[in-house]
Amino acid sequence: MIFSAPLGPGHAARQLCRAGERLRWAMYRRTFYYAVDGLDQLGAPGRSLFTRGVSAVGRGVGDLALTMLGGGGDAGADKAPAADHLVFGPGPSCLAAQALSRFQPGARADRLWALTSDRLVLAERYVAPEPVAAQSFLGKAVGFGKEIGKILADNRRKFGEHIEGEPVAVPEYRVVAEFPLAQIADAAPARVTLSDGSGFEFLLEDPAVADASVVVEELTRFWLRPGERLVLGLPPIVGYVGGVVAGSLRVPYSAVGPMPPLELDKPRWPLPAPPSPPDWIDDPTLGYWVSAPDVSCLAVQLADHFAFSRGNARLAVSDQRVAVVYPTHLFESKPAQVFTTFAEIPRGAVRSLETVSAGSSLPAPRVVRIAFADGSSLDLRQP
Repeated sequence: MIFSAPLGPGHAARQLCRAGERLRWAMYRRTFYYAVDGLDQLGAPGRSLFTRGVSAVGRGVGDLALTMLGGGGDAGADKAPAADHLVFGPGPSCLAAQALSRFQPGARADRLWALTSDRLVLAERYVAPEPVAAQSFLGKAVGFGKEIGKILADNRRKFGEHIEGEPVAVPEYRVVAEFPLAQIADAAPARVTLSDGSGFEFLLEDPAVADASVVVEELTRFWLRPGERLVLGLPPIVGYVGGVVAGSLRVPYSAVGPMPPLELDKPRWPLPAPPSPPDWIDDPTLGYWVSAPDVSCLAVQLADHFAFSRGNARLAVSDQRVAVVYPTHLFESKPAQVFTTFAEIPRGAVRSLETVSAGSSLPAPRVVRIAFADGSSLDLRQP
């Protein structure tokens, strides 16, 4: 888990939705260029390096834009910033070009794009200015001393914009452009085409997936029984558990069953953002999401351990069983075995085990979802 990661765009975009409006997808984008006939890449009149046919190629357009601008795909002091979206269209007066004409192409800005059931929205992050109060010289000196004292006394851990013990803040975004449904001809995640043939190309990269080969090797050597085959092994996921259990929203979730005799340090993590169950995956403090009709369900048994272990336990699945696995050194100073198993569940109780997309953010985050025959399920953030 990276607690310093920003709150995901799906969660942030909820604030833009009107009553009854449904969010379809959202993404953060920073830098755009033009691929519009009659305009150069920076929006000035001239011959574009692109044609509408070329822009339809998709991801390759971004690479071409960077090459022609001298960026080469790497942003540096003497290179153009990498494009993560493009404006395309048949001419300077097209809908897409006119809508973004007030913004500077090639510059970096914190923007949020969201497609809802009613419209395509472009918003920019708003940061309120710090209030400035007139003070005497003595007042300024006293105030400076107080601020220094606060800084020295505050030993809470900082994770980017997030602070130990405080909820992850939902950044404020304000709408700067929007396109009603009547102006949208087609809206795929990577490309939105407007009614006049212009639109926006979003250059999406697939989320990186951590190499699990070491975990697989460890579990294969030290956890599997003779004749047993490993199906899934995950590294420990550091983060809170959230979920809906017996109809109650629990964020963060706390164990309800008996736990191992371990004394673990209190986690010095930020707290989850105000709950938004559809977008739990966007919260950098949440590693798991449990859904169960009752506290007696099997997914709750697993969730209990992940909530209690504070990033020390891991999930292991074989062709015979599902279990929570702890390092034995947590229990014994001179362990005779590498792993200790808890919450062991027969594989026959598992209805499905799959990797699926979660939430409304793009690029779409992936989670491992294990569903049980009793109607409960547990999602685990894919490392």
